[in-house]
Amino acid sequence: MGDTLNDMVEIVKGFVGDSGTCSDERAIKAINQARRLLWNKRNWTTTEEYVQICCVNNCFTLPNRYEQIRLAWIGDDAASLSDEWFNATNAFALRADQSCHRMITEVGGKHVLFRDYTTHFYRLGVMLENAEDIGVTLTFEVQDQYDTYHTIKVTGVNPPELAQSDLLIKGVRSVSKPVTKGRVRIYAYDTALEAKTLISVYQPNDVNPSFRRFKAPRTCECITLYASKRYFDLLDQQELVEFNADSMIYAILALNSRDNRKAQEFLVNMDLSIKEQEKEMENEEIPTCGPLRIANFSRAENLIGPDLLSPSANDYFMHR
Repeated sequence: MGDTLNDMVEIVKGFVGDSGTCSDERAIKAINQARRLLWNKRNWTTTEEYVQICCVNNCFTLPNRYEQIRLAWIGDDAASLSDEWFNATNAFALRADQSCHRMITEVGGKHVLFRDYTTHFYRLGVMLENAEDIGVTLTFEVQDQYDTYHTIKVTGVNPPELAQSDLLIKGVRSVSKPVTKGRVRIYAYDTALEAKTLISVYQPNDVNPSFRRFKAPRTCECITLYASKRYFDLLDQQELVEFNADSMIYAILALNSRDNRKAQEFLVNMDLSIKEQEKEMENEEIPTCGPLRIANFSRAENLIGPDLLSPSANDYFMHR
């Protein structure tokens, strides 16, 4: 288990700045700056996790907590993930229906809901999960039944009561949400059926949320992902810091070096910080193989024509 933010403050306070003394607020700021420095330096085991997402209308929406899908499974089979350079695929379970074009495909665009309600026109409902968020206002850009766009505001009330918009709408285009203490649920309240349908859930750190949506195979009801987490500042004293204490100390020393414009010293401290975290990862990683990464050999390697190749290379191609 890692250290909480409160524990880490006490550990690193003496290394923040040149004076060796600082307030808790200044230490928290330095911890978050150090976390940001380390976040994308490599694929840390503490910044990636497994998540299972249900599909709606053959689509799933990647929560804002995650930035990139690393691997995916549909049932017990690995799904093909591809880009222009590589395919990640299970070499021992290839089937004709596992083409990368038929597996997981990004729909495109940004979406503010994880599902679209198309049965009837509806009122937009907001339900808070934490009573400390009473009075928080969310602003939506919506489309009404006449295809006119409006900006509406819905203020949360005492949970689990549902605050509703006065306007009947057919879709939501964008949403503006402040940082909250708890999650916020968004419902489509169908006045004809007198029923509400959950259409989105916003996490406390989701501000102006938008999500990536992916198309899944028709038979897929639920998909398991291994995804990298998106960076957010730690604010709650009981939240866990993803990096160990030694790594954080060197990262904060690197921040001091950067502030003092000592580039070489900054690089040395960052290298030490990364190595400290890598040492901890060595004890956690299982020495086994993952899905094959197959290079796309159809891409152009360079602009050198066959006539410019070496004689031995030309002989090789002639004999081929």
